[in-house]
Amino acid sequence: MRRIAFLLTIITFFISCSRNEKSDFEKHFFDKTLRFNLIHTGDSYSESFKLDKIYDDGLWYGRTNNTVNPYRLGAYYYEVRDVETDELLYSDGVSNVFSLWQMTEDAKNDKKSFNESIRIPYPSRDAKITLYKIDSLDVTEPVWEYVIDKRTKSLMEPMKNHNNRILRLHDSGDPKKKVDIVILGDGYNLNEIKHFDADALHFYNCLINTEPFKSRKSDFNVHAVQVPPIDGIRTLGTKYGFFGHDRYALANDEWAVREYAAQSPYDYIVILMNEDKKGGGSLYNLYSVVAINSQSDDYMIRHEFSHQIVGVADKFYSVEQYCDSTENSTYYCDFNDIINDMLNLHTK
Repeated sequence: MRRIAFLLTIITFFISCSRNEKSDFEKHFFDKTLRFNLIHTGDSYSESFKLDKIYDDGLWYGRTNNTVNPYRLGAYYYEVRDVETDELLYSDGVSNVFSLWQMTEDAKNDKKSFNESIRIPYPSRDAKITLYKIDSLDVTEPVWEYVIDKRTKSLMEPMKNHNNRILRLHDSGDPKKKVDIVILGDGYNLNEIKHFDADALHFYNCLINTEPFKSRKSDFNVHAVQVPPIDGIRTLGTKYGFFGHDRYALANDEWAVREYAAQSPYDYIVILMNEDKKGGGSLYNLYSVVAINSQSDDYMIRHEFSHQIVGVADKFYSVEQYCDSTENSTYYCDFNDIINDMLNLHTK
């Protein structure tokens, strides 16, 4: 009997250990989001970064299984490494407005500053975040770094909660295991709540009825956050005319975009600009802007969101590649595989 009791104790111990075993994410990170607000300054020939503030952006709803992004896309790439072991804990890529402005004629003569942000899960041990610039030959050069240690906690500020109204268009489960899209409205006044709701629903229906998203509906959560104007001015600063292109629309204030997006779990941000002239813009892994009331809004929804997910450049697009139809709604046929690969990073 004693032997049986001893064996039962051992079995119970191992079962308990297996249940309490932490995942790789739990071993390396707290369930918390760090947002670094940076001031990015430069011209065609040089650039520099200055840390403005560090925010506690609430729980981490991003990737927990595939913390290292194997696709080095975007104009910049950042890594989080353990200070003691140099183990790579997290990585991702991103593009920004500066990377586009740097190629303009104005950048050859003047320096300009842009507000930018980087979000990462909060490391549980001392770690170093390094931001790299990726050039046209896929060569990386470190341009900014910061050591996350005990003093970081004392510098963190709480997320600004604007208590915005949130419209839940589609919930399919735990945000940590889903692709989370947050829709922000810019240019809607307080009397246009129903208008914004209808536009957000239109975006959702257009996207979710297009392959490869249609077949993966259960992998998505989609929420919309209404952003009221401040003193009659667009809070996110969306406008046409970036870099001299009449229909190219982006947001002027990335910090504001991040603040309002953080009201809901998100992997991708979509900004609906309350305009009827065809236009929009997108930056890899940052956000998409769509003039939602134009006659081409369905096309712009799919076009700009594809840019954001995989960084597909316009030069890869042709009429032959566009195979959207009533019966077989498919967009960027040649790129569906990579779109699925990027979505799998969040769900597998």
